[in-house]
Formats: sequence, structure tokens, C-alpha cells
Amino acid sequence: MERRLYRVNDPISWIEKNLSSFDKVLVIFPTERMLESFAAVHARKEEEGYFFSHDVFPFEEIGTSPRIRAERVSLLYNLSLGRLKKVFGSFHGLLRKTVPLDVFSELTIAIHRGGELKVDEEILARMGYCRTFNVTVPGEFSIKGSITDIFIPGNSHPLRIETFDREIESIRFFDPSTQKSVERLDRAWITPAAESLNTPDNEERARRRIEMAEKTVGTRDETLLDRMDTMDTIAGIFYEKQTILPDYLKDYATVFVRPDEAFAEYARREKETIELLSERPVRKFLYIRYGGVSSEIFMKLADYTIVSDSTVKLIPYDSELTETLEAVRSVQREREEEFVPRVPIVDWTELEEGDLVVHKEYGIGRYLGVRTIENVLGVREYLVLEYRDNNKIYVPIERVDRVHKYVGNFDGVQLNSLKGNGWGRQKSKVRQEVKALISELTNLYGSREIVRGIPLAGDAEMEKSFRDSFPYVETDDQLKAVDEVLSDLQSGRPMDRLISGDAGYGKTEVAIRAAFRSVLSGKQVAVMVPTTVLARQHHENFSTRLAPFGIRVEILDRYRTENERSRILRKLKKGEIDVVVGTHSLLSKDVQFADLGLVIVDEEQLFGVMQKEHFKKLRLQINVLSMSATPIPRTLYMSLSGLRDMSVISTPPAGRTTPEIYVGSVNERLIRTAVLREVNRGGQTIYVHNRVNELPDLLLRLRELLPEVSIEMAHGQMNKTAFERTIRSFYTGNLDVLLCTTIIESGVDVPNANTLIVDDSHRYGLAQLYQLRGRVGRSTKRAFSYFLYDARRLTEPSRERLKALKEFSGAGSGMKLAMRDLEIRGFGTLLGAEQHGNINSVGLYLYREMVDRALRELRGEQEVDIQDRAVDTELKNIPFDMVIPETFVADSIERLKIYRRIAACREQEEINEIEAEMKDRFGKLPVQVESLLTASRIRLGAFRLAIKAVEYDAHLERVLLTHAENHDRNSIRLKREKVLVNEREGKTMIYPVPERRLMRVLQEIFLGVEEIVH
Repeated sequence: MERRLYRVNDPISWIEKNLSSFDKVLVIFPTERMLESFAAVHARKEEEGYFFSHDVFPFEEIGTSPRIRAERVSLLYNLSLGRLKKVFGSFHGLLRKTVPLDVFSELTIAIHRGGELKVDEEILARMGYCRTFNVTVPGEFSIKGSITDIFIPGNSHPLRIETFDREIESIRFFDPSTQKSVERLDRAWITPAAESLNTPDNEERARRRIEMAEKTVGTRDETLLDRMDTMDTIAGIFYEKQTILPDYLKDYATVFVRPDEAFAEYARREKETIELLSERPVRKFLYIRYGGVSSEIFMKLADYTIVSDSTVKLIPYDSELTETLEAVRSVQREREEEFVPRVPIVDWTELEEGDLVVHKEYGIGRYLGVRTIENVLGVREYLVLEYRDNNKIYVPIERVDRVHKYVGNFDGVQLNSLKGNGWGRQKSKVRQEVKALISELTNLYGSREIVRGIPLAGDAEMEKSFRDSFPYVETDDQLKAVDEVLSDLQSGRPMDRLISGDAGYGKTEVAIRAAFRSVLSGKQVAVMVPTTVLARQHHENFSTRLAPFGIRVEILDRYRTENERSRILRKLKKGEIDVVVGTHSLLSKDVQFADLGLVIVDEEQLFGVMQKEHFKKLRLQINVLSMSATPIPRTLYMSLSGLRDMSVISTPPAGRTTPEIYVGSVNERLIRTAVLREVNRGGQTIYVHNRVNELPDLLLRLRELLPEVSIEMAHGQMNKTAFERTIRSFYTGNLDVLLCTTIIESGVDVPNANTLIVDDSHRYGLAQLYQLRGRVGRSTKRAFSYFLYDARRLTEPSRERLKALKEFSGAGSGMKLAMRDLEIRGFGTLLGAEQHGNINSVGLYLYREMVDRALRELRGEQEVDIQDRAVDTELKNIPFDMVIPETFVADSIERLKIYRRIAACREQEEINEIEAEMKDRFGKLPVQVESLLTASRIRLGAFRLAIKAVEYDAHLERVLLTHAENHDRNSIRLKREKVLVNEREGKTMIYPVPERRLMRVLQEIFLGVEEIVH
């Protein structure tokens, strides 16, 4: 076959155009970045797979990221099943040693309904799976009694296998975000989840090879034998047969993209790796022997096609063709669900031992855990809360809805006393001040209600097309915010809505949908932002989304020449521009619109007082949509929504990663490793240093430290052309490292930048550190944030701030971190400084309830509908078990969540749903759980009949019901038992009720309500 070189202007476009002409093909990209660029524009099909290189250096403790591991293993899985026809890999990645395909196939276990399940915890761990309670990402498994959940890399959903003894009763796919089953299967395959498979034989082989390496180099590596889990980068150490992926692609055509660049990149990466391992001779020896193979094997290929836009000297070719193609920049992908779960920022229900909590009746206490107590009434679980002077209360688990996590400032918080009425007085004081606040805010915003605007109805068909063109799946929060904004625009009164959410949670798309509706309705839109960098970012985002629909978007900032500015102003006035993006210059008098209908203000809190006054005047005339990355808790927004319209997006988009955080002193070796790791996986690095005068010297030092990467600097005092060129170069991926000031702190979104280094972190406040951290982790790639400091200049407050940042680095950390420093949450600006103390004295959750109540009173809503009231019926002395056994749900936090969900149910249907979900997730319900659900149904039925308490007296064999105010005395009728009503005392007595008939009587009264109520 002829070896042909296609000399083209854009290799990616050539591959997109010619891919279908190959039956089976391996496309080799020169770098990870180019492979990622191709993945970003290519619409992936089922018969295709990606093989990236590992995204860490060998032997790093953090290990290969779950995403890269899953991609590599799922390709092996699909290859072993004969499903793959097109394979895309990076040159370096394809030369890494991997698990031999015959070993992979031998360890693959076929399962089917009616067969025996032959895997257990030990087998799954050796296959590379990691045990967890809730399975959410590929490579995880959990075992809960008769239910085994496994997320196999390469599958779109995790598997749920239900067994009786060891026989498989059912196999189901389930949704990792809801944990509910979605599809039944007859058979499935459980494949390995890693390339380093620690079977006894493989582990023994690896140990022998490590000992041999130690003998060869004449030194010991003390920790290596204990860290077998970090060896997926040298997978060859585990296997007799040394293999790379191309060994299994012999009958595939080969397409080389930019081969000379590929060989150079490979040599650079190998040189860096050997250099980093130079002080660890044993590891260096093992890496050279078992990490990969020489790049020369690709020089020995007989048949291949070369595609390049640069010189080709290293591999021969027989003929050459030149082709010019139109560049492919983006392909509309199918909107497909991601499997990564979405975690809300705060979970009021998630309690850990030692947490401060608020009980509605007793005040602020400390949660000591759940205790199981057995007495004559049966087995129950209780929350144990500690109060002042070591006094404790035991809260029955069915009343867990009265207890919530304390959210507020922890400094100076004291536990309440169970003696006296201190808590009552505390609540009363806050209640009065909340009423005053609500009154004041109502006057402030009331005048807007009188003004009438023009309803913007849009065009349903066009808006559906626009919605479908969004390439991602919206979160529920995002959809709710879009609905609220569009309803406001249609309502006919001027909109004034604030959208809040963490950096990168999708606020901009909500604003773009509002802009689209406004332009469709014949109105112009102004988008105001605090910085030029953010203006450029928004201009690009709005243009990308709106331009395909014929909407004209322009930018007005300080980088526009006088001529350009005049032209834009002229077009704005004539109505020839639909959307204009700009900084505060949009407020100047010479900016005039033909028909302005919507103003979008991003990061409003960063504008000055005069500008905010201007906004207030605007709000009385036109629609205003503000956005803020200050994530005030959702529930506080809910309560204030009656005054100012607010939407909160508290759920991260699917796949969003939380950065790995490192806090330490400045260290050149660490900086070099961090930057090279990012460059090697095709990413970019943001390096922040907030002293403009020190940047030029720092730039020179970084270029000396990292001669192989491209580094440029950017700051607000630069020449505008140079600044714009540098920022553009970074956005387009032509720059590896951007050295800058905190100019990137606000709103800049570069999904490919996933390493952040701040080398003077001791100089920043917690709010700034938090905002900076949000600049990375905006894609599905794992992100790293390094907060470095000069140990000589580290003050105690700086140390505390950095400690808080490190401490709160898990999922939903934004909320926890911010509660350490309430100013980040903006309570002061939203509510006034005096409300800080009120929130702290009763906790945010109860404060929110008080605001709700005050709002209802102000509107004259005296009685709350029964549907909206909390179920407060008490069951007393009812003798049966009400417990979820640990043997059924082992995780204490998960048990507590289920208890709380049951306690919060207001409809029988909700209890039925929880019952079905528990059967699905955990298997057959134990008697105790069925008993708990029955009790919950009885409690709900009693509440519906306005019964405050249901009490059983076993000695007198009677049931005593205590009435609420609106109880109907005729609502209770029984055929066998006698019913005696005492209206003066508000009680009903039912007798005789022997214990063996108690449950039947209660179910007849409260669960057969339709048959017995008049």
C-alpha cells in the first residue's frame, strides 16, 4: 500500500472529512492537547474510542484521574467485545504499556439472570474497583446485603445486581444521580476497572521485579511495595507479556497526524519524567523497563497515511497531496446525559457527629450521633443532642425534621440551656427584627409593582430550537432559573431578578436565554460587566450562541478605537445592534438605544455606589437581570423571593470537578512538576502573582525554570494591544502558562486551564482565594490549585485563611467555606449588617422560616394551607419497632437522610415512593422498616384528620387522640370499638383496643380515611 502524505491547512478538518472512508482506523495525534481539541469538535459514535495518556507523572500519590482511567479501560472493554472500528489516541498514550487483552478477557465475568454471582468485595478490589456507599462514577462498587452495585467503565450507567443467596434474581441499570433503577437486563459483563490488576500472581510478579530493581541499582525504595495502587502508569510490571494498545490493532489502518511533532513531544515528556525520577533510582529503573516502549516502533510500520500542516522529515512517504479545507471549529453534539452526579452546595440534612444543630424547641445544641434503644415499646433510634451543662435530649428519629444543621458564624456560638426560657426570648427578639426588616424591604421594592411594562412573549418554536442548540444538559436549578426569568419577561411588569450561583454553574446561559427572548420580542439588550477581560469572554459566549440565529452582538470596551466606538453607537441608536456587551462605559450619556428592553448586570457587587444608583433608576423602567457568584444559600433566597425576585443555581453541572488543593511554601520543583503535568495532559496553567512591578522579573525566572513551555504575562496596566493578544492567545490554547494578577479573579472561563498556582497566597482574603479557586475545575478534567506562600511573611490570620481553604475542598465546599467567613455570602449587603447577629443567634434555617412567616403575615395570609404545614402529629407509646437497621443501610448519614425524608412526607404517595426506592437500592425490606413506614403513614393520616397526638395506653387498652383546632368530631367511626368524644378537652377515646389489634385499628382509622369520613 502506498504511504501518502496529505499536506493540509487543518489536520482535524481532514480527519473529520475522511474518517468515514476507513473501515477500521487508528488515528495517532501528536499531543494530548490536539487529541482533546479533536474530541471537543468530533461527534463521537458508539464504534469509536479514545486512548489518552495518563494525566499524572509515574508513582504520583494522587494516581491517574477517574476520567482518564475510565476512558482507557472502557476502550479495552469495547475492544475485547469487538465493538471498536475507530480508535483515537495520543502518540505518548499509545506507547504506554497496558494490560494484555487476553488477561483482560480472562478476568471478565459474564453474568445472567438465574446464574450465580461469582464476585465479592475481594475479587472486585483486585479487578481495580473501589468500594463506596453510593456508586456514582466508573470504577466504583458497593455491596448492600443482597444488592451489589458496580459501575463498569464503558457502560453508560452503573449495574445493580440483586441476588437471593448467590442466585441472580435481577440485573438493572440505575441512574447514579437518583440511585433509582432505569432499565432491566438479562445479562451483562463485569470487566476490570484498571490497567494494574492486583491478582495474587500479578502482585507477586510485581514484588519480584521491584526487588530485582533494588538489587540492580544498589539501593532500597522503602515505600514502593506499599503503593501498588499508584502503578497504573507502569502497568507492565504486573504482567508476563509486555503489551501496548497498537499490538491489538494490527488490522487497523494507521493515520499519523504531524508525526515530527509527535516524536519531539514524546522525547520531551520522556526526558522530563526521567529528570523528575532522577532522585529515585529504583522508580526510574522500573519506569524505563515497564512504563512504555520506544517511539521507534512507529518508524517500522509498513503502511500508514500522514496528515500534517508542518514539515515531515522523520518518517518516509511515497507520494504527497496538498489540500485546503474549511476549518471545523465545533460540531453540534447530541444532548446526552452525563453520569457524574450533581451535588447541591449545601445539604441541611447531612449531619456528622460533633456538628452544631438547631432544634426548633430547644435551640442550639451539639449532635452526638444516633443511638439505638430497645425498651418495652420495641427498637427505636434517637438523635442525641447535647446542651449546656452536659444536659442531653433524645429526639425520636421520626421527629428528625425538627433538627437542622446550624449554619452561621461559629465564633462565639454558645450551646443553649435546657433550663429557663432563654431560647424562647432569643427567638422572639429575632422575630421582631425580621418583621421590621421585611417591612422596610417591602417599601423599597413596592414601587416597582405599580409600573407596567411591555410583556415579552417571544416565539415558542424559535426558543425550542435555541434551547436544543445548547450542547450540554442543563441542571434542574438552571432550568428553574430559566423558567422564572422567562415568566418575568412575559408578566408585563419590569423584571428585577438576581441569579446567584458558584463560578461556572451556568448563570451565563440563563442570561443568554433571556437575551434571546428579548431580541425575539423586538427589544435590545445591554450586558454590563465590571472588567474588560470578562467583557471579552461574554462577547464571545453571547456571539457563539446567538449569531447562528441572526442576532447581532457587539462589544464596547476601552480597546475600541474612536471610529469603532462611533460606529457602534450609531448602530445602537438605529437599532442595528441587538446585543451590546461592555463595562461601565455603557452607562455614559452618549450611549443611546433604539429600544432597550433588558439590561444584564454581571457581578453587580463589584460596581460602585453611583453606578448602583443608576441601576435603581433603570429598574423602574426596564427589565434588569443581575448575576452574582456570591453563593448565598438557596433557602434564604426562597424566603426573600416575595420581595426581590431571586433564582439560585446551587447544583454544579454534570462532570464538574472540585480542584485538588495544595497549600505550602513556594517551591520551584513543585511549580515545575505542576506546570509540566498540566502541559503533558494538554491543559493550561494560570499563575497568579498580584504585584504588577514584580511580574517582569518573575516571568524571566519562570522561563528559566520551564524553558520547554510558552509563558506570557497579562495585567491591567499593559498596552491594550499586547494585553488583548496575550489573553486571546491563552483563550485559544496557544499559550501554556498565563502569568497574571487577579485580573482573572472575576468570571473568566477557560475550561482547558485546570491548574492554578498562586505564589503569594498570604496576601489575599478568603473571598479572593475562593474566587481564584473557581477559575479551574470548570470542565470534566481533574483540576489542581496550588496556594503557595512565603513562610517569612505568613501572619496568623493568613495561616487561618489558608487552613480553611484546604479544609473545605470537597464537594459542596463553597457553602462550608463561605460559612467560615460570612462576608463571602454577602449577608451584609443583602440584609444589612444587623441581621448577621440574628442569623448567628438562631441559625440560618430557622431564620429563613421566620422570614417566611413574617412575609405571610405582611400579605395577610393568616392560616397556612394544610398542604404547606409541617406534619407535627406525635405518636406516643405505640409498641412496635421504628428503625432502619444498620445491617440494611450501613451508612449512618444515608440512614439519617432516609429518616428525614420519611419525616418530611406530606402525601402517602411520597412514602410509597421512598418504600419503592429502598427496595430498589437495598433489597427486601426488614420487618422493622415496614413497621416504620406503617407508623409514618398512620402519622400522616392522623395529621390529615387534624389530630395532634395519638397515644396508646396498654394497661387500659385504649387509644387517646388529641384534637387540633380544626378537627371534625364526626371524622372517626369504627365498627367494633367504641368512640367517645370529649369536645371540652379536645380529646377522643377509642376502646377496647388490645395490643394485638392496635395496628389494625390505627390503620382502619387513619389509612382507610375515605371509607369512614363523612
